[in-house]
Amino acid sequence: MKRLAKAISQRIKGLREAAGLSQQELAVKADLSVSQVAKLEQGSKADPRVSTMLSLARALGVLPGAIVDDLFPPRSTPEAEAEGEAVAEPEGAANGEAAANGSSGGESSGKKKKNKKKGKKKEK
Repeated sequence: MKRLAKAISQRIKGLREAAGLSQQELAVKADLSVSQVAKLEQGSKADPRVSTMLSLARALGVLPGAIVDDLFPPRSTPEAEAEGEAVAEPEGAANGEAAANGSSGGESSGKKKKNKKKGKKKEK
């Protein structure tokens, strides 16, 4: 998560500087506190709210995705390499965190087994 916070903080600072705004000017335009903008740029605010990101994007004159798009270089997968493409993976996916914490998008295997057992009980 620290890597993500650092990448977002660098992106916000870069966009702010490219827009020619001070932290205070950005805070006023985004209706945020100067402290909040500073914390975001320092990376000490690890998980900003979506509403905060939308306010920043609007104040910076960029699309919301500009803050988070392409934060990390794409990682290659064997399938993508075969097709000549590079595919970006979510942070943690390469070391199996997504599968380990059950965030694969579907039900966890424990729930499926439990539901099957319930179905068997009803049939008897």
